[in-house]
Amino acid sequence: MESPNQANAILRSDRRLAPGIDTLIEAWTSAWNAHDMHVAAALVEPDVDFVTVAGRWLRGREEFLSHHDEIHRMHMRETAWATLAYTARLLRDDLALAHLEWTITGELGPDGTPRGPRSGTFTWVMACTQGAWLIAAAHNTNLRVDTSHRLAGRGNP
Repeated sequence: MESPNQANAILRSDRRLAPGIDTLIEAWTSAWNAHDMHVAAALVEPDVDFVTVAGRWLRGREEFLSHHDEIHRMHMRETAWATLAYTARLLRDDLALAHLEWTITGELGPDGTPRGPRSGTFTWVMACTQGAWLIAAAHNTNLRVDTSHRLAGRGNP
């Protein structure tokens, strides 16, 4: 059975975008689901600005790695990430903006009990340097339970 994270199963807004953007988004999913935060850290710029769903502002690749390594040893250690849909557009040839709609399952509460699935929207600014796309800035947010995704929930960009 195919994974919902495979390229042909994700709703995209523009298939003409650089294939490196698809690759970056798929690499994020793979790194998260493997709980390999060293691989995830390689997907962000060394001076990344990254705001978590909890509002924690991580500055730089080392802070990103430290934070994500810790949560993947604790309450995120059994999670599975799925990118439901995304829209991306080039701002310049070497700069792009993406909004990813995601869901995770398998999160644990502070006492180790399973939490229900949750969904959110991720905003990424991606920069292309020497042919490779990396996340230069990101802001992640949870969706309220009474809110649906713009793309995955309604089927239109």
